[in-house]
Amino acid sequence: MQIRRKNSQAARLPVLSISGALQSQRQAEVLPENFRPGCYLRNSTGVVSLSGMQKIILVAVFTLIFTLSAAAQRKPAPPNKPAHVAPAASAPAAPSPVHEADRVFSHGEDAARDRQSLELIERAVASDPNNYQLLWRLARSSYYVGDEAPSSEKVKYFERGIEAAQKAVALQPGGVEGHFWLGVCYGGVAEVRSALKALQIVKKIRAEMETALRLNDRYEDGNAYLALGEMDRELPRLFGGSTSRAIATLEKGLSVAPKNLNLRLALAQAYLDAGRRDEAVRQLQEILQAPLNPARAREQRSIQEKARKLLAR
Repeated sequence: MQIRRKNSQAARLPVLSISGALQSQRQAEVLPENFRPGCYLRNSTGVVSLSGMQKIILVAVFTLIFTLSAAAQRKPAPPNKPAHVAPAASAPAAPSPVHEADRVFSHGEDAARDRQSLELIERAVASDPNNYQLLWRLARSSYYVGDEAPSSEKVKYFERGIEAAQKAVALQPGGVEGHFWLGVCYGGVAEVRSALKALQIVKKIRAEMETALRLNDRYEDGNAYLALGEMDRELPRLFGGSTSRAIATLEKGLSVAPKNLNLRLALAQAYLDAGRRDEAVRQLQEILQAPLNPARAREQRSIQEKARKLLAR
């Protein structure tokens, strides 16, 4: 919108007030007599003085405008949030003795590893003597270390295993592991004792292995069938041995654990004892054709070597 000016010379007053010193006194004298700029232009000195003040005001105004504009564009700072404190890194949990013992244990493949497993379990049992999981593992490791020990040291390991397994059975009568390894350690003692003492232990072995079968006949790949079948096969009939019962037990075990080469070899030997050579040969040939389990390679190679010798008879 335009404002109509009544006096063209008056319209130039703002310019005069800003430019100040650019106009001479002579130009001021030709202004109409009735022109009264009031206090804005009382004399030339006043104009110069007022013009300097206006410059200061303009600079202040521009500075204020710039400051307000910058403040409007500036985003308000977000409220301070509590600094996130990362949780202190916790030390990695120490592996359990059970896990470590199982990791090292080799089932007779490496005697040094089995001794190391036994040492781990013995230290753990010393601080936790009523732990079922530790106790039956102590019996297991004691048997394997004793089996590899010199003849003069075997019994102490087997008896240590018996003691641990008995405690395990007392703590958890329904646990197959305690009964199974108790029977195995009894068997270890029977192997190194005299025949008479061994016969006194047979009933204990049978009782523990029959209990293991009732609880879980697949435990340790059906080896409770192997223990019972081998006792029936090797014992004289006078002392409770029976070839027919051995064959029935071993056949049942093989149906439960068909990859158990020890069971298959024992069954082949029982067939030979019963005069059933063709059936024995089939079992022996299957042993030779079976792929080896890397975790039990040493044991299974030994079984295959025994099978070759039986076939060569």
